[in-house]
Amino acid sequence: MTTSHDTRLGRLDRLRRPEYTGENRCLPCTAVNVAIAVAAAAAIAVVAAIELAALALAVSLAAIWLRGYLVPGTPELTKRYLPDRVLRLFGKGRAAAPPADVDAESYLLSADVLVETPDGADLSFAPWFASAWNDALDEMRLDASVADAADASVTAGADISVTAADAPMTANDDAGIAADVAALATLTGVDGDSLSLDWRGGTAFASADGERIGHWESRAAFLADVAADRALSDRVDDWTALPLAARSGVLGALRLFVEECPACEGPVSLEERVVESCCTSYDVVAGRCTACNARLFELDLPPSLAAE
Repeated sequence: MTTSHDTRLGRLDRLRRPEYTGENRCLPCTAVNVAIAVAAAAAIAVVAAIELAALALAVSLAAIWLRGYLVPGTPELTKRYLPDRVLRLFGKGRAAAPPADVDAESYLLSADVLVETPDGADLSFAPWFASAWNDALDEMRLDASVADAADASVTAGADISVTAADAPMTANDDAGIAADVAALATLTGVDGDSLSLDWRGGTAFASADGERIGHWESRAAFLADVAADRALSDRVDDWTALPLAARSGVLGALRLFVEECPACEGPVSLEERVVESCCTSYDVVAGRCTACNARLFELDLPPSLAAE
């Protein structure tokens, strides 16, 4: 038997919009709708009775609670009219980049890591850095291959005979994970015993004593930074003296000039796309390997360029 209480709940359920409520509720959109409801109630109070204004406000708030919005198309309103500084108060929008202690491009040019292309239209790796960077990648491939072969020999009694070209650039076993953590320790200057590197859906999250210290979009991005750090440590005198945040910014800038994927050696190409959430949208340019689809970087695209 269905009770009247159950019937009322059923009617309420039909009014609910779960895609806009509960965990999916957008706080900026809710704030905009509540502001509209309060303004409308205030206007009613001026031209009519306060009781009617209170009733209108109660109905409006109930609609926002049930449906997530009062005015259809609210996400478009927030995208258009709410500035990023307001959206960031609700955990939305693009996070403001912290001020850089070191200008990455100037630093790399002064250290002769980047040079102008022959036509003067762009920058590229200096020959010495390109060679050192590739050598570091080969060393990592060889280290990974030796570790894998050593693990296999424990159970199969096989001889270890590997080359850099044979080495996998993955980290799915204990030896590979240990090698990655060791590389992370060198990269960050943090004791390896306190570090962890957690791979989730192809993205790496680095932590020290349980506190997040950084992340990489892909294994290719991680390998690019480790190889660049090794090359810079060997040849640039003040590299290791830079703060970790400054080194991270420089390494990220270097990834903009990678033409060959560190993971699979496929070509890297640029792509433009629009990233959208409930109440924000922005244009980005990303560097992605066309062979393995690994993303090396993603940057906001200035509006002047996005409009072209």
